[in-house]
Formats: sequence, structure tokens, C-alpha cells
Amino acid sequence: MKFSFFIKNADAEELAKEHVQQDACQARLSRKYRAYYQLRPLVPLAARRWMQKYWQPDVKKDWYIDDSFMRKMIDCVQRDNKITIIHPWPNGAQFAFVLTHDVETSEGLQNIEKIAKLEEDLGFRSSWNIVPHKYKIDVGLIADLKSRGFEIGIHGYNHDGKLFLSKNTFHQRAGAINAAVREYQAVGFRAPMVHRSLEWLQQLDIQYDASCFDIDPFQPMPGGVGSIWPFVCGKLVELPYTLPQDHTLFIALGERDCRIWKDKLDYIASNSGMALMLTHPDYLNTDRYLDLYRQFLLEVHQMGGYWHALPSEVAQWWRRREESHLIADAAGDHSIQGPAQKDGVTCNLELSDSGFHFRPQPKMLIEESP
Repeated sequence: MKFSFFIKNADAEELAKEHVQQDACQARLSRKYRAYYQLRPLVPLAARRWMQKYWQPDVKKDWYIDDSFMRKMIDCVQRDNKITIIHPWPNGAQFAFVLTHDVETSEGLQNIEKIAKLEEDLGFRSSWNIVPHKYKIDVGLIADLKSRGFEIGIHGYNHDGKLFLSKNTFHQRAGAINAAVREYQAVGFRAPMVHRSLEWLQQLDIQYDASCFDIDPFQPMPGGVGSIWPFVCGKLVELPYTLPQDHTLFIALGERDCRIWKDKLDYIASNSGMALMLTHPDYLNTDRYLDLYRQFLLEVHQMGGYWHALPSEVAQWWRRREESHLIADAAGDHSIQGPAQKDGVTCNLELSDSGFHFRPQPKMLIEESP
């Protein structure tokens, strides 16, 4: 499959590709989880919650930040004396901020409006990933969300945990998933339980997938691609979620504040990454959890300097950026040619012990090709 990282450096792209391939190798269900998903329909919800809480790995204190990929990437890039690239984000924004929700149950569907209103009040919009063959979908609600600037994505087939049990199972369900993509005019997908195979996902008629993550040791399919930026894999733009899930923080770990979200956001912002949230209306279902979500959004709103976008907009920008290139004049100054010319910014990639720094250059305009 075609693979493309945002730094056009052979060593850096090879390293990023190796991490994605390693994640693909690790994204396998253990016997324990295979048995669990076979028996899951018979297990009461309270018992499932108990298992989710106590089937947890031993992790380090700052498990949500893994800078090993970053350090390896710095070693690769340092071999070049100077690298000029198109800034990761339009107009040189410090970082991208993206909100996504997976709607797992009919109860979660009923909780959408409260969360959507909260986001609207702060000037945010989000995507809502619905399960097409599990609960009755309120088409009026879907139409209303879209009219207000929200986005609809598809969240698997029926959320039974079996979509990736075999290639044949995935292939059999891909047709129904693609039908749902067309019915709800979706362009994005996230697999339930973030099970994943980027190879199999090429069967879907979507522009982007959001089933990967940079690091999340609490998932039944372990691994992580390492990257806090999107990347191109095959025909898809992959948008890894980079902020820990609400279920992990509040249900599994019993966190009572937003400290982990804030710490991870600071790390992402300092490296001009993509802060992509994955929350659920099924779990943001109490005043306390909803208030924690509101507090975090308010902090982001007050930060400024970010590009807030829907996942489809990030995928479209990443394509435009990918299809553009830099040209240098006689003095060595660079300009952008291609579809990212209007809002793209050239920048120098600088390195430090803490990570990447993107220093925008003065914008130089060139005439568009006829």
C-alpha cells in the first residue's frame, strides 16, 4: 500500500512506515478477547464494565505520552542540515483540534443533543460515528446535526466485536457498511473497540479512517502508530486519536479531573500535532463527566492558536498538502505550488530535545498554473 508521512525525508518516512507496520502486527485479538466477544451478548452490562475495569495492563505513570517515536524521528531528521516543509496545518496554526464521538448505544444517541449544544456554545463542532445495524437511528437528529455543521461518520457494522475476527467476516460486512456510508453521506469511519486492519479498511468507500491511535495500552488490540500527525495509507488518510478516551480515564481509571487530557494536549501543541479526541455520549452521561468535558473544551478555547476542524476537513487538507510541493528560487527561498498554495505555509523544521518546532517562513506567492 502507498504510505506517506508529512516529512518528505526518506529515513523519516521509513521509520513512520515501520511503526505503522508494527502496529498492524500487534493489532490481533488474543484468545481471551476472542472468547470474550463470542460470549459478550450473554454477559450482563455490569459484568462487562467490571471486566473492562480490571482487565487493565500495568502502565507507567505518564502512559499517555510515548516520546520514543519522536526521539527516533529526531535522530532521522537530524541527518539533514536543513529541512523546509509545508507546515502541518493551514496558515501555520500551532496545532489541530478535532472532536469525535462514537455512539455505541441507543441511550448514547439520546444524549447527543446535550453534548452538541455544549460544543456549539463554545464554538466547536464534532463528528458523530453511528452504528448502522445495532439501534434505530433517528434520521431527523442526523439531518439536524448536519444542518448545524456537525459531521456523521460510520462506526462499524453492529458493534459486536467480531468485525475483524477474520478477513472473510470483514469482507461480508463491508458491503453493508458501504451502504451506510452512502445512506448517511459519510466520508469517515472508525471501527468499534478500535479494532483495525488498514489493509482490510481499503475495501470501504471512505476518505479517512480514525481507528488508529498514537498510544493506548488499554485497548484489546494493543499497539500504536506513534504518530501525533495524520498519514496516508493506501487510499485513506488515517487520523489517529491522540487524546485518551473518556471511557479509559473516567470509567476504567476513575480519574476525577482533566489533568491527563491537559498534559497530553500540551505535548501535542508543543510539537504542532493533531489533538484528536474520542469520547462517547454513552459515557458523558452524568453531570460530572459532562462538566469535565466542558472544562477541557473551555481550556482549549482559551488557549487559542489552534485550527479547529472536522475530521473530514483535516483529511481534505492533508490530501491538498500531500498533493502540493515546494519550489525554490535562486536565493533558496521556497514557495508552495499545488492545492495547498492558498492557505499553506512554508516552514523550517527545527529540532530540540523536547521535539519538533516548525518555524514559518514569510509567505511568498507564486502565480498559479493556468
